[in-house]
Amino acid sequence: MSRQKSIEVLESKKNGERNMGEIFFKRFTFNQLAQHWIMIGTFMLLVISGMPLKFPDAWWSPVIINLLGGFAMRTQIHHAAGIGMVILGVYHVVYHIFVDKESLLDRKVWPALKDAKDFWQTIMFYLGKADPPKYGRYSWKEKFDYWGAFWGMVMLCVTGLIMLYPFQAMEVIPYAYVHLSTIVHTDEALLATLFIFIVHWWNVHYSPEVFPMSKAWLTGNLSEEQMKHEHPLEYEEAMRQMNEKGDSSFSR
Repeated sequence: MSRQKSIEVLESKKNGERNMGEIFFKRFTFNQLAQHWIMIGTFMLLVISGMPLKFPDAWWSPVIINLLGGFAMRTQIHHAAGIGMVILGVYHVVYHIFVDKESLLDRKVWPALKDAKDFWQTIMFYLGKADPPKYGRYSWKEKFDYWGAFWGMVMLCVTGLIMLYPFQAMEVIPYAYVHLSTIVHTDEALLATLFIFIVHWWNVHYSPEVFPMSKAWLTGNLSEEQMKHEHPLEYEEAMRQMNEKGDSSFSR
């Protein structure tokens, strides 16, 4: 039987003194935050340097290329950012397999039957026929974001390498696949860009509950109010754990 992982709760302090009225919940470690920051940086560089090739006839395409220092510099920036993202992806997998002590099978980020039920309940909620679902550590939206990034990264990395080394690729795959890689790479990149800027940013920044943005990507913490609203099941588990420890200072 797997051991229940303890949920870290932090006290709010002002000028080094304890603020009894406010607590925060540790959402992300510094390691996870750093990975996210690097992902943001490499992704933005790839979008800025890649979209002029997707839309070469657009009026803004030569403007961006000139701002990047010319076509050759644009290419170098795109390749460097792509390599950086590949390294980040490899590091992420290696870290969670060999360094992170939590069992892979026990991690709550894996898709589960509850996610399908929550998805359907969300649809019913939007139609006014059900209450909103209660989420634990991760909602189905967050899991979709996470695993979608894996899928997109694999697609972009494989097709990007084929485009970078087309003649070597044609030694093992037909030319038609090399040409197809260009289409898949650019279309997947456009899809990822639209999803991040519209869907992901709406969920974590633009929605009325957190506008103008959630600070979790900067601090790694969620306020008690956010936990109650966004992850009520995890909040209840955290309160249960603290009651079992007899920590009356956090009792609610």
